[in-house]
Amino acid sequence: TLLYTIKFEMRYVILGGGVAGTTVADSLPLFDDQAQITLISATDTVKKVINLEQRGEIVSSFDITDSTPKTDKYKFICGVVTKCDVHAKTVTLKDGSVIPYDKLCVATGARPNVVFPDIPEVIGIRDTETVEDLECRLKHCKHITVLGNGGIASELVFAMKKCHVSWVIKDQTISSVFVGGVASKFLLDSLGQVSTATDSNAFSSVSKRHVYSTTVGASSDAEFQGSALGPDWYSGRFFEGACPNEALEIEYNSEISSVKKVVNGAHKLQITLANGKIIHSDILVSATGVIPNSEVFRDNLKLCEVDGGILVNRRMQTSNPHVFAAGDVCSIPWRESDKWKQMRLWTQALQQGFYTARCMASAEDEIVEPDIAFEIFTHSTKLFGFKVILLGTFQEWEGCQLYFRITPHQEYIKVVVNESRVQGAVLIGDTDLEEVMENLILNQLDISQLGEAILDPNIDIEDYFD
Repeated sequence: TLLYTIKFEMRYVILGGGVAGTTVADSLPLFDDQAQITLISATDTVKKVINLEQRGEIVSSFDITDSTPKTDKYKFICGVVTKCDVHAKTVTLKDGSVIPYDKLCVATGARPNVVFPDIPEVIGIRDTETVEDLECRLKHCKHITVLGNGGIASELVFAMKKCHVSWVIKDQTISSVFVGGVASKFLLDSLGQVSTATDSNAFSSVSKRHVYSTTVGASSDAEFQGSALGPDWYSGRFFEGACPNEALEIEYNSEISSVKKVVNGAHKLQITLANGKIIHSDILVSATGVIPNSEVFRDNLKLCEVDGGILVNRRMQTSNPHVFAAGDVCSIPWRESDKWKQMRLWTQALQQGFYTARCMASAEDEIVEPDIAFEIFTHSTKLFGFKVILLGTFQEWEGCQLYFRITPHQEYIKVVVNESRVQGAVLIGDTDLEEVMENLILNQLDISQLGEAILDPNIDIEDYFD
């Protein structure tokens, strides 16, 4: 008796040419070598991850490049999706084309949450095109205002040359999406800036190694969800204005109440802050988070009431089992660990893309456990020219202990400890501690024998816990 096995060639369609979408398309053949894959992008170039380097079991660093798809792994279509019929299992493009699928992945990303969007001089930064637009506009500007306190805002302020910059943030410290007050002081000092909105006495006792106990109030170093374009997104760009003198003025605890166009004035905008202060500027860059591009699917898939993202389960399936979602467009309500949280960052887009490909290629009755990437939060980025690694629960809370090691202008290390176990860490500079801290968080080893000496540069922690 001869038994023949016929493998069905599954038709996979991925919507979106960002990191999440291209990662799904590139990873699917690893799990289904008979897959028929179609990647649909609204632009003729897509984001590709290159120079991927593992710095631990989970944490990694990489670059992102724009490229024209040239691969035999999948079919590429440049088009805009206008309709999704989950019952007929088809997507319709703007040109009228109808693409059938067996399994669909929505990875359409998110767009900038731009304040005062009807004013042409107010722009958002999200993709290569908007970066190029800003670069071109800056050549004729003497004053620029940046609104936001996340990765894009912080790096844009750092990259700006020959321009007067007003940085408007609603927090007490800079870059609060990623780091707290002490780290903000470290970054400002590295720029030769002094924060006037924070109490300098709060940092007077910071030394090479120091331990803090924390009492976190409502107005302290709160850390908010943010977003980022990609590592080194400003590299090779010339963000230069037309002002011979450079200056940076930071407006702490501030919000913008109104923006008016100015006719025949020295600057194009009159920006009024909530405290009444008026800033005259040529451009306002709005970098205050993103909005998931989920509108096309609103009638077919269940969306998160909080942020409008497409809700997914532990298999990255939406409310329709044949439709998956990954990256900035999705909202993940479940948690494998209290040391992980969703932030719309390129690191998580890569991680979710790979995991979603595995889920899509699996059988419906197959048990698929979430990747280890969902065990602890990891993110690698750059702030003010420094390499920054964020691990686990990197923000402090009442009752935890903080271990610091700070070398001015070189490195900043914060370790968050609770009950003698490492819960999270912030590593700024070339610390070479990513893998060690990742292991301590994952394995929850008792560090009571070392205590604050865990950050002693003369102790080899890897040997100690081997």
